[in-house]
Amino acid sequence: MTDEIQSVTTHLVTVLRRLDTMAEANIHRSQQIKVRIQKLLARLEAGEDLTRIVETEEPPGIPVLITANIEALHDVGAALRRAEAAALRACGYTMEQIADLFGVSRQRISALLKDRTDRIRA
Repeated sequence: MTDEIQSVTTHLVTVLRRLDTMAEANIHRSQQIKVRIQKLLARLEAGEDLTRIVETEEPPGIPVLITANIEALHDVGAALRRAEAAALRACGYTMEQIADLFGVSRQRISALLKDRTDRIRA
């Protein structure tokens, strides 16, 4: 394995570990969301006023939990796309092949790879 392939593979492993940790956190938040949905449905179906529910509900609320899940996916997802694209490129894949795998344009892959290079230099 060349030094470049080893380097990008090591980075990809690090990002995948971050993704695994984030996925566990998202699972936990998603379970909290499900519990809160059931409680909210029960209270609304019992005729309780929404404003009263919201004012007495302990934070974080459903919208906050959903936002946290989305932001976590966005951040780690972007890092994963960059790391995986770089690893595939180091293994000899063309930008078009990577683009086909990712379901995006070749130009998008070019931007991902450039963004990764810019981040490494910074």
